[in-house]
Amino acid sequence: MTHDERTLSAEVGPDGQPPRFDGAAWVSQDGRYWWNGAAWQPIARPRGFRPSILVIVLAVFIFGAVGYIAFNLLHQPFAGEGVSNAKIDSRTEIEFDYRRGSTCSNLTFQYNFFDSGGKQVDVFRDSTGGKVDGGVLTHFDIKGDAAQPIDSSAVRFEANATCHD
Repeated sequence: MTHDERTLSAEVGPDGQPPRFDGAAWVSQDGRYWWNGAAWQPIARPRGFRPSILVIVLAVFIFGAVGYIAFNLLHQPFAGEGVSNAKIDSRTEIEFDYRRGSTCSNLTFQYNFFDSGGKQVDVFRDSTGGKVDGGVLTHFDIKGDAAQPIDSSAVRFEANATCHD
């Protein structure tokens, strides 16, 4: 032990308690001071992180941008939504695929038929609704009444969906 070590071990630190040697320096029992060889010095505590106004503004901007993007992704129409693969199979039967972004438990269609010149030649409406699950491609095969056949000049049709939920 050095002379300083023997002297300090018998001394009292600034907290009124005997100091302890931590392997590098003499430290007061409360851990707030260290002995520099001539006087007790306060131990500098690292200050906590204090964000500047620029960091706060940047964080708000980033969270706002992420929120805006997430909101728009959640509220955009489902990709591929609508009718596809529409075919007239006969004067009493049509088929098509339909997809929508959200579930509808009471979905009906209006079928508009057109001739080769684009002129509307016929219209039929569903009399009963059906259920369609959101995000699922659903195939419809519609068989009509032979007493009310599709106009013979019809070459294509559009199926317009209405959800009655």
